[in-house]
Amino acid sequence: MIDNQLIAKLLKEVELLREENKQFKLRVLELETKLEKYENPKNSGNSSVPPSQDPFRKTKSLRGKSKRKPGGQKGHTGKKLEMSSAPDKIVFHDITNCDCCGHALPKEPQGFDARQLFDLPPIKMFVTEHRRNKKTCVHCGRENKAKFPEGLVQPAQYGNNLKALCTYLQNYQMLPYARSSEFIEDLTGHSIATGSLSNFQRQCFELLLPYGEEAKRQLLKGAVLHADETGVRLNGKNQWVHVLSNSTVSFFAHHPKRGKQAMEDIGVLKQYKGTLMHDRFASYFSYKYGHSLCNAHILRDLVYVEEAFEASWAKEIRKLLVRAKTKKGRDENLKKSYYTKVFNKYTSLIRPVIKNYDKKFKKTDEQRLAYALEKHKYLFLKFIKQPELPFDNNQAERDLRMIKVKQKVSGCFRSETHAHYFASIRGYISTLKKNKQNVLENMKNVFLEKPYMPVTGE
Repeated sequence: MIDNQLIAKLLKEVELLREENKQFKLRVLELETKLEKYENPKNSGNSSVPPSQDPFRKTKSLRGKSKRKPGGQKGHTGKKLEMSSAPDKIVFHDITNCDCCGHALPKEPQGFDARQLFDLPPIKMFVTEHRRNKKTCVHCGRENKAKFPEGLVQPAQYGNNLKALCTYLQNYQMLPYARSSEFIEDLTGHSIATGSLSNFQRQCFELLLPYGEEAKRQLLKGAVLHADETGVRLNGKNQWVHVLSNSTVSFFAHHPKRGKQAMEDIGVLKQYKGTLMHDRFASYFSYKYGHSLCNAHILRDLVYVEEAFEASWAKEIRKLLVRAKTKKGRDENLKKSYYTKVFNKYTSLIRPVIKNYDKKFKKTDEQRLAYALEKHKYLFLKFIKQPELPFDNNQAERDLRMIKVKQKVSGCFRSETHAHYFASIRGYISTLKKNKQNVLENMKNVFLEKPYMPVTGE
């Protein structure tokens, strides 16, 4: 005989156990997530964490191991200091007596050998006084004065060579104001006020405004544009430096915000018509141009998931992407069948992870990554189909790297004005380096109102 009351009681207990089990699972998941931070911490090798925040342990490189030995490789030709064919000064060293018998030697030498010393001459401040003559007209009595050189408007002022050097030190060698002033004093014996250094920065910024507009025009013409942003500190608060660049041109802009408002104020992206390479930051997707996503970020995320969750699928996708990158490096015009092959393998690895996800529970880092890979699969694999698209956004990341160096060396900015100065000048210097131009010489050209202008964008 069936005992309905017993069955009802057992069913109730089962339901209670199920609910209890659900709560236990959630608690276990929560604890596992917390534990991951200690057992498998994120670092610069498996995430976007900067190297400065790495835990004290060895991290893995995405490059993998090389079979080469450390140091110079076989066949590498060394380079040594070569003698100059046109020395600036020649010093003769004569000998009058034989070092064997002591007799007097002929006055005229029968030959010589030479050694050269490469060194800097003593450096000091060079002061040029300009005097303009005054003459009185014998016919009308008017006193006439000659003209001073253009730009010489003060009784005493600094010249363009010094302005260029100081701006170079602050924006390329990343020296703060006080250390730049110390360097000039140690080098020349002349003490220069930090206020003068600030004025040099302002003048350089104003003279570079035409360069900034031309850089924007060149970037807008390119088929591919790289974009990224990095945080900077200003009086203890987080602000941002944005970069838009390609292989020949860089444009930097400082802004208090990171997202859409900053992009609108900078004004380039809302006019762009090509393909933007970026790192999945949501604000970029608000624009209707083409998108392509950085696979270097995903490789790091895959390494983390592989280590933290022992996820074999993450390792396989990482290998798949790296093989595709290598293959494109050998042949930019890959066949459509190859893309289809990679795409099918890619999706077959991701979808089981998504299928096994129970929506009643919070996503783990592994599941979040799988969903991101599925959502943006066409954008991650777009580089295979389009020859002009790179595998990653390393161009923008390399351009921004020196911004972090600036912060490490000089600390935070003290005013938004000087942050704007630095961003503008740094963009100019980045363009100079990409085009193999002499930085110090072209900083001088800025003060001569002849800044270098990029000829063509990508």
